Amino acid sequence: MEHDFSNWKAEVEPVIQSKAEEWNLLGYHRVSKEDVWKCFLEKVKKMEVPDQVRPHWVVSVIFSLKVNDYMNYLTIEAYKGPSWFNDEEPIRL
Repeated sequence: MEHDFSNWKAEVEPVIQSKAEEWNLLGYHRVSKEDVWKCFLEKVKKMEVPDQVRPHWVVSVIFSLKVNDYMNYLTIEAYKGPSWFNDEEPIRL
């Protein structure tokens, strides 16, 4: 079953802000609320999501995110980036 979590974002924004601040305190100063939300969305893609999603479940998943989850998310996103070698054109810097 596909879930739309976008309607939960505003409701759990204090939790997202708290997680971003936690990671900032751990030395990850570039982490924003949007980064935490995107990391959450990637994590729930790999999870078994209940049929009826409740606020406490969303909050629990966000609070359970670890810095390692965020770093894995960044690494995967970097690999998904544009490929510079798809065409035969030289790279101009």
